[in-house]
Amino acid sequence: MDYAEIMRILLLLVTLFFLIPVSAGVYRSLDADGNVVYTDKPSPDAEEIKIDKVQTIPAGPDDFQYTPPEKSAEGDYTKLEIVNPENDHVFTGNTGDVTVSVVIEPELNTERGDRLILTMDGKKVADSSSTSFSFTNLDRGTNTVEVHVVNKDGKSLMSSAPVSFTIKRTSVLNTNRPAPRPSAN
Repeated sequence: MDYAEIMRILLLLVTLFFLIPVSAGVYRSLDADGNVVYTDKPSPDAEEIKIDKVQTIPAGPDDFQYTPPEKSAEGDYTKLEIVNPENDHVFTGNTGDVTVSVVIEPELNTERGDRLILTMDGKKVADSSSTSFSFTNLDRGTNTVEVHVVNKDGKSLMSSAPVSFTIKRTSVLNTNRPAPRPSAN
């Protein structure tokens, strides 16, 4: 054999080496402590694991830019809850003052015209974009409040669970009530 023939054979072997797909197997066995061991080296007690071809997805265009979602599309509110007062809370301060606080997620989309409607005992008592509603001098008794998100057309997008609270106030008919404070005149 001359030098040229050796080079051709060597070139053929190198080409074949790169053309033969190289795939290492994966084997599962147990070590002495009973732990599962994965390796690419076969052993007498190892079980070969078949691995499916990995699915690939081509990359998108190079000019792709992330665009965040628009602020709250109609009907996509995920949370609307009255957090204050707690359900079945009893107010005993004798003033009848109550603040209703609401949590809404994502935040209310006022640019689109969404707003909150608060109902008490089934009657509309407030229409606002604020998540806090204050009431003073409410009468004694149990009240139920509920809040609704409505769009600019008045269509309800979401409603909270109702929350009940009770106001206990001393009656003028109660002879055991505390004496009124003297006026500061």
